[in-house]
Amino acid sequence: MFRYFFTYIDDIPQRLHNSLFSIQHILAVAMVVCMWCIMTILFKDKSEVKKWRMLILTSLLLPLTEGAQVLWYNAVGKFSWGYTLPLHLCSLMFIILPIMTITRSRLLMEYSYAMGLAPAFMALLTPDVFYYPTFSFIYIQTILVHGIICFIPVFMVFGMGFRPDIRSLPKTIAILIAFALMITPVNIITNGNYFFLRFPAPGSLMEVFAGHVGNQWYLIPTFILGCVLWAVLYVPFLVMERRKTRCLKATKSKKVLADR
Repeated sequence: MFRYFFTYIDDIPQRLHNSLFSIQHILAVAMVVCMWCIMTILFKDKSEVKKWRMLILTSLLLPLTEGAQVLWYNAVGKFSWGYTLPLHLCSLMFIILPIMTITRSRLLMEYSYAMGLAPAFMALLTPDVFYYPTFSFIYIQTILVHGIICFIPVFMVFGMGFRPDIRSLPKTIAILIAFALMITPVNIITNGNYFFLRFPAPGSLMEVFAGHVGNQWYLIPTFILGCVLWAVLYVPFLVMERRKTRCLKATKSKKVLADR
C-alpha cells in the first residue's frame, strides 16, 4: 500500500493512478468534512482562549506541510521555481491564516472566509494531484492542507459566532487583485503559473471553462463562478441579518404601542 508513498507520479504504475470522484477521492473528502464536524463539536463550548489556541496550532500546520511539500519535490528531483514556491492562491493562506489567528485581524478573517473557503473547497473536489494514489504523500498533503484552510473559517462561523460582512468583500477582492498583480511578474520570470493566471489547473473547472472559451478567456467564467460562490457564502448571513433587523423593529413598535 505504501510502496509508492513518496514516489513521483511518473514512476507509479498506471493501474494505481487515481481519478476525480473515485470512491477513494469521495471517501477522503468525506473524512475531511467529518473532521470539521468533530472538531467543531469538541471545541464549540470551550473558552475563547482555548478556541483561538486550537486555531493557532491548526494554522501552524500549514507552513509545516508546505515546507514538507517543497522538500518532497526537491527529493524526487521535481523542484521548480515556477510551480513549487508557496505563491499559489491557497499557498498564501499558509502565511495569512497563522497571522490571522495570532493577531485576530478582522480584515484577515474576512479574507480567509471569502478567498480561502471557496477556493480550498473547490481544490478538495478537484485537486490538481488527483491522479496520485490516495495513499501517497502529495495526495494526503494536498487534501490535508485544503481541509485545514476550509476548516478555520468554518469553525469561526459555527464554533465562534463569526459573521462575515459582505461590505468587506470589495476590500478582500482588492487584496486578491493586488496579490495577482504582484504574482504576474513572478510568473514571467519563472515561466510559472502561480494563481493559475497563465493556464488552468488540470482536472479543475477552469480547465472545463478553457475548453469552451479558450485558454485566453477562462479567467472570466472562473470569476463569474467565484461571484456565484460568494453569493452562496454571504446571502444566508444577509437574510439572517434582515430578519434580525425586522424582529427588532417589530419589537420596538410593539413597545411604543404598549407605552401609549
